[in-house]
Amino acid sequence: MRILITGGTGFIGSAVIKHLSIFPHDLVLLTRGESRMELRGALTVKYVHWDPTANGIWERAVNGCDVVLNLVGKNVFEQRWNETVKRDILNSRIIPTTLLVEAIGKAEVKPKLLISASAVGYYGNRLDEMITESSSGGDDFLADVVKQWEGAAYQAEQFGVRVATPRIGLVLEKSGGMIGKMRLPFTLFAGGPIGTGKQFLPWIHIEDVVRGILYPMENEQFRSVYNLVSPYPVTMKEFAKAFGSVLHRPSWLPVPHIALDILYGEGANVILAGQKAYPEKLRASGYEFAYPELRSALENIMQ
Repeated sequence: MRILITGGTGFIGSAVIKHLSIFPHDLVLLTRGESRMELRGALTVKYVHWDPTANGIWERAVNGCDVVLNLVGKNVFEQRWNETVKRDILNSRIIPTTLLVEAIGKAEVKPKLLISASAVGYYGNRLDEMITESSSGGDDFLADVVKQWEGAAYQAEQFGVRVATPRIGLVLEKSGGMIGKMRLPFTLFAGGPIGTGKQFLPWIHIEDVVRGILYPMENEQFRSVYNLVSPYPVTMKEFAKAFGSVLHRPSWLPVPHIALDILYGEGANVILAGQKAYPEKLRASGYEFAYPELRSALENIMQ
């Protein structure tokens, strides 16, 4: 199978490529670096230079691919939010996705499937409401970004391409994501819940993120939006307690709202917001989570 991927050097993209290296696929990786070829296990990787803000000869790489994986997008917690950062968060998703869909439209041999990353931020702050794929969207900045992001991806349907958009939750992995930020304070006996601790966390283990993203490749009837989160969401307080227990550390020092305001500005609202999201479509389709329970997920990650 020939698979084209954007965002392959990112947090999730790197894990996806590592997983795919087990299988004899041909991978075309759009990158800002130089074009080259290499082997990774059973995987042949062709790097194609691209500018994610402009049309170019990179568009030819789409032709003949079976699947396109679109995982591009600026980390929303990379820096404190201001109007410039917010514009970058939006543009880093909408512009490359739009250009990618345009390239699909131009391709003589079009891919059968586009899997374009999305986020549970679509739902906004929902407190303890149980959220499924049929729930309405939020009305904050990040919810609007996700709506536009998904909207750009679904333009590919006009070319006869099946589109799937996994709404990804908070990814748990040892060296990055939420764990990467919380590990040091807990190691120094200064860990605790963020904010009130009452907000629900739509968490998911990195292995299930990778398998869940690729799930539409294995199931030809699977399409549209789906929540890529554990079936057992927990509150921030419960998460911090479990994380401290796995590390043999207490969870006693909450991170106050003001500290998050200083670090992230308006972005702090995203951290303090809660989404009790449930993967209804995945469960109904028969998907089996490798790590559905938080304790076993944390133990695997931190072993």
